[in-house]
Amino acid sequence: MIFSNLIFLSKMAWKNIKTYSKPMEEAHKEQIKENSVRWLGHATSLININNNIIITDPLFNSFLGHIKRQVKVPDDINYLKTDYILLSHGHTDHINFPSLRKLNKDAVVLCPKGYKYILKLIGFKRIFTISPGEIYSDANISVKAFEAKHDGRRFYIGKNSYSNSYLINSGNKHVFYAGDTAFTEEFKNLDANIALMPVGCYKPDRFSQMHCTPEESYKMFKMMNCCKMVPIHYKTFMLSLEDFKETYDRLVSLNDTNIKIINVGQCIDF
Repeated sequence: MIFSNLIFLSKMAWKNIKTYSKPMEEAHKEQIKENSVRWLGHATSLININNNIIITDPLFNSFLGHIKRQVKVPDDINYLKTDYILLSHGHTDHINFPSLRKLNKDAVVLCPKGYKYILKLIGFKRIFTISPGEIYSDANISVKAFEAKHDGRRFYIGKNSYSNSYLINSGNKHVFYAGDTAFTEEFKNLDANIALMPVGCYKPDRFSQMHCTPEESYKMFKMMNCCKMVPIHYKTFMLSLEDFKETYDRLVSLNDTNIKIINVGQCIDF
């Protein structure tokens, strides 16, 4: 196992090093409107649901350690004001402290247990821990947490920690954000207008314990009562051995117009 990890890490490092001299791609600059989603790269999405602004797992870094961002963060994020911040689990590409520091501190933050204190230190005032099966609710939205199949420990020490997926409800609109997950039937029969589904980070094969392939992501989507799937968690950071083009081609080969493939910075209505 140690030897295979060293081989994986060396391959991934070399993939990233080869991109250091290349400029990052420009992100699209589409403007979000009521009842739409704007993908900001990796697992970060900006959601406008009945004019409530929600951001998922904000990540604005140019580097994660030695891993280079491949597409720029849209410039207008510097002026972003959110009403809610949804954090799915503790990994540094999902609860990213430098990125969180850039956001307005009066937003409501929903996160797994174990992160409330440090989020207070960053400056957030309204922090609510939420576990699978629990619901946060106020006058504008409700959010139900589901259990993703993903070890959410920040560092792989001690007991496994849960990861959240979220169903966001406001009026007659419903948005599902899966976060990170391997294949699971946890979301079966879930009702949503749109589902933000991870499709990357599935090679080498042992990553299937915590991540899903494009086909597995699509299978989970088809178990839901939902008409739009937006692929996320790819095209941004090279965290595994598959190429972005391979992931894209596998999505296209599913031949379903309900899969809405967008680029970083683009929007889609729901």
